[in-house]
Amino acid sequence: MSVPVRGACRCERSRFRLTQEPIAFYLCHCTQCQAESGSAFGQSMYVRTDAIDEIEGPIAEHVIEDEDGRSAVLGYCKRCLTVLWAGRVEVEAVRGLNAGCLEGTAGLTPYGNMWTQSARPWVAFAPGPRFEASPDDPLAMIHAWQGRPRDPS
Repeated sequence: MSVPVRGACRCERSRFRLTQEPIAFYLCHCTQCQAESGSAFGQSMYVRTDAIDEIEGPIAEHVIEDEDGRSAVLGYCKRCLTVLWAGRVEVEAVRGLNAGCLEGTAGLTPYGNMWTQSARPWVAFAPGPRFEASPDDPLAMIHAWQGRPRDPS
């Protein structure tokens, strides 16, 4: 993926620009990601918050509290309710970007899988490491992404 790259919600009224490559991009097969995405997995693309700029349109942020007491912030389009990004309130420097909102992401493939113990039996895993649950090292997926094989072209 070459940056900058533009992103938009479903109705295309809320837009943004990503100015830096992700710090991690992997698939999460946990049941929460399955429920949130309505699919077999969630695409976890973590970016630096300051890499999201030129934000425009009817975007709102909403804070929700998880069962474990931690708070998450969701950035979404107020018109079509597409979630553009999410993150932990206590970790302001990083956001999980909705990779499906990005334009022109050909060539960007997730690298790594977590929560494979709850993966659908028919799913094909992304290349890279597989963790049955969350890895013991909280930076494991970042290290995997940064050390992934790259296309020489």
